[in-house]
Amino acid sequence: MQDNTEQFPQYPESQYQEEEIDIRDYLRIIIKRRWLIATVVIVLTSIVAIYAFLAKPIYKATVQILIEKETPKVVNVEEVLGVDTGKDYYQTQYEILRSRSLALKVIKALDLEHNPEFMPKPPTFIGSIISWIKGLFPSKKMPAGPDSKYNRLIDIYLSHLKIEPIRNSRLVNVSFESEDPELAAKVANAHARFYIESNIERKFEASKEAVAWLKKRIEEVRKKLEQSELALQKYREKEGLASVDFGERQSIILKSLDELNTALNKAKTERIEKESLYKELVKVANNPEKIDSLPAVVENPLIQKLKAEYIKLVAEYYKMGKKYGPAHPVMVRLRSEIRSIKKNIAQEVKNIANSIKVEYQIALENEKEILKAMQEKKKEALELNKKQIQYNVLKREVDVNRSLYESLLKRLKETGITEDLKVTNIQIVDPAKVPDKPIRPKKKLDIILSIVVGLFLGLFLAFFLEYLDNTIKYPSDVEKQLKTPLLGIVGRIEFGSENPKKEELIVATDSKSHVAESFRSIRTNLSFASPDVEKKVFIISSALPAEGKTIISANLAISFSQLDTKVLLLDCDLRKPRVNEIFGIERNKGLSEFLSGASDLYIKDSKFPNLKIVTSGVIPPNPAELLASNRMKNFIENIRKDFDMVIIDSAPILSAADSIEVAPLTNGVVMVVKAGSTPIPSIQSAIDQIFDVKSKVIGCILNNVDLEKEDYYYSYYRYYHHYYYYYEGDKKKKKKKRGYGL
Repeated sequence: MQDNTEQFPQYPESQYQEEEIDIRDYLRIIIKRRWLIATVVIVLTSIVAIYAFLAKPIYKATVQILIEKETPKVVNVEEVLGVDTGKDYYQTQYEILRSRSLALKVIKALDLEHNPEFMPKPPTFIGSIISWIKGLFPSKKMPAGPDSKYNRLIDIYLSHLKIEPIRNSRLVNVSFESEDPELAAKVANAHARFYIESNIERKFEASKEAVAWLKKRIEEVRKKLEQSELALQKYREKEGLASVDFGERQSIILKSLDELNTALNKAKTERIEKESLYKELVKVANNPEKIDSLPAVVENPLIQKLKAEYIKLVAEYYKMGKKYGPAHPVMVRLRSEIRSIKKNIAQEVKNIANSIKVEYQIALENEKEILKAMQEKKKEALELNKKQIQYNVLKREVDVNRSLYESLLKRLKETGITEDLKVTNIQIVDPAKVPDKPIRPKKKLDIILSIVVGLFLGLFLAFFLEYLDNTIKYPSDVEKQLKTPLLGIVGRIEFGSENPKKEELIVATDSKSHVAESFRSIRTNLSFASPDVEKKVFIISSALPAEGKTIISANLAISFSQLDTKVLLLDCDLRKPRVNEIFGIERNKGLSEFLSGASDLYIKDSKFPNLKIVTSGVIPPNPAELLASNRMKNFIENIRKDFDMVIIDSAPILSAADSIEVAPLTNGVVMVVKAGSTPIPSIQSAIDQIFDVKSKVIGCILNNVDLEKEDYYYSYYRYYHHYYYYYEGDKKKKKKKRGYGL
């Protein structure tokens, strides 16, 4: 057997790099699914058109309301319910406009309960089904209130109501939709009017409740004020505070304390001086000479005078003593006078000492008295502070109660004034007018939109279905998805009921057809796949059954035989053989008997020159084992010598291991792929199995391609169909036949 390792090289990797998106691929999908897209557009447009022409016209009336931040000031009095202009104020007002209570007021005022538009409609078929389904899952019902019968009406009313704030303004549009234009305007104006009235009512109710609360509170505060005033009066009587001026009294006490403090300092100084003299006197009391040296004694004028007289007499005594004797009367007189003066000086010193002691005692007592007076004044000041604190507590209670009482009384009078003041910060700017044109249905616009939406929906479905379709549909998909060369495409063959076998061998029976030309094109591609190899052995197989591999094998064999090439068609499908049926020959004495050793090999003639056939023989119980035997290997080597081209029709790769056993004995495998049928993962799995046994995939044949479809006009393969279908002016009308893929 020849070495096949380099006979059929695969495409280089660079050839299969990811390609850019081609707009023609999208156009091909659109053309392929054009009827789906058209159906979606037509159905959707028809439904919308029917609805637009049958639906009742709906009218919309709008009233414009201005919501100010502040209420007009008629009087300079603050209202009980003021306007809170916080960031959520306007959102709150919009929700009040949508409130169910406001809707109920309008419903009752306009008697909408008996309006045909608000009456219960007979349930539709779909509505009945939905109600029945809801009945299977009972929900907890709320207890019925006095206005529970209006719940359905309120829901209908609110579904027709639209609240649309105008951006960057204080205006809001209140719209109502109805089948009756007059009713729409009437309800819109009534809704705005009741909204303003409800705003005034809220203020009135708030004022009314405030008045009642204020009266009750005033009475409570008045009693507290009386009790606090009575407690203050009792305290004043108890403490004797007839005239209360704590500031003045405190000032007098502080002034007295200052004076006493000054006097105390002075008394302390005087007492210290007297005490110092007294202490010196005590120290020299037993030493008369030292007493004379005391400053109080020395500085005494009388003592100084007596001492002067004493010195004078002593001087005179000494002077006279020079003249007279001691017994002289003059001397006696002088001595007597001197003794008298000394006695007077001693007496005066004694008096001074007694004076110092008395002055010290007086200064000490004076200091004590001043200190005592200061203590009494401090005690008086502390007592006054205590009285002032208690007095201030009681006085503050009185002042607070009086202030609160006066404030509540003033607020009560103000509230009484604003209670009947019907002024609001909301007003109608533009009342609703009766509309002259309906807002819907807008027939032209709805139909145009339905066409656009239907077109987009149809395109979406087309591309979605194309995305879900993971089969090989176009010739370009073979190389893009499978990374395998495309040998050619085979169009769909339509078999008649008279002689289907004749139409299966279309290369012989209708050689001018586009299908026959496709086989010739595939024959050429296979011939040039390995120009250096003279003796070629190919397996024609597929991933799954019913992909047309047997018919392709037969037609390729006939096509090669028309080149005066010795061709052998070998039926290796030992499970469901069909070659014998197509050529109308006996199946027995074939390959299975030869491989099992039951008989010799019989190579049978066909009605086509240069084409020999080996049938499968009887169906054996072990096809894979027979095909994997050495006898099969030797058989392939022998027939390669006798024939120029050997085409093997083998079983589907994913259904049995037969093809995988034979593939290494050949030059390669030709994969047959049924367009729009075989999933890409299945084909890829089959190709992987071929590579796993070190064999080759020569290429793929795309079978059962419907060349009549418009999307294939964008492929050059369409040329063959167009050219041969009208070949030599043959424009005969085609007979109606049943479609049957290869």
